[in-house]
Amino acid sequence: MKKAATTTALAAIFAAAGCANSAETTDPKPRTSAAELGPGADGRDSTTRSIGETVTLTDQDGHPMQVTGTGIAYRDAYAKDKTLPLKGKYALAIAFTMKSKTGGMLGSQMDNVIKWEGASATAEGRGHADAPWQGCVDTYTPYGTVEPNQEYKAITDVNVPAKGGTLIFDDAYGGEARWELPTEDTGTGTEPATKFATRACW
Repeated sequence: MKKAATTTALAAIFAAAGCANSAETTDPKPRTSAAELGPGADGRDSTTRSIGETVTLTDQDGHPMQVTGTGIAYRDAYAKDKTLPLKGKYALAIAFTMKSKTGGMLGSQMDNVIKWEGASATAEGRGHADAPWQGCVDTYTPYGTVEPNQEYKAITDVNVPAKGGTLIFDDAYGGEARWELPTEDTGTGTEPATKFATRACW
């Protein structure tokens, strides 16, 4: 009887130890915080800003990068070459100012993209050849290298079927910047594009 009681007590001790070990091995590891992952990594910011406002996105190394939409300009997409299969009536130039404490690149155009959304259509800024300034503003790409603590001026273009709409700028970490676009030319920074608005400049 005494032996049976001792055996039962030992079994209970081993069972308790087994439960403790099991709890240690099955507990999930602490999750990486949103701050460690970088801005936008835990979801999209759906706030729509106005031209002139700044959004923080994440560069390709996971560091914060501030992006300000500084200006837009509409031009006739037919101005350069009337024989092209046009994707939109207007060539829309969008100017940005980008800044980062660490410097770096926002990403590449394959990983993230600039998009336009209107009431019943969408478009992407992926080098439309019918923009009248295409080929003139390569040094102003949003995917260039930003030097630490220095402003970097960028321009991109999208061919759109109507004025207005929303501009969407994604980073490769799931961050999203949204700007509401006015229907008239607004702000600054588009000049290197729009001075070529009526002729080819290859």
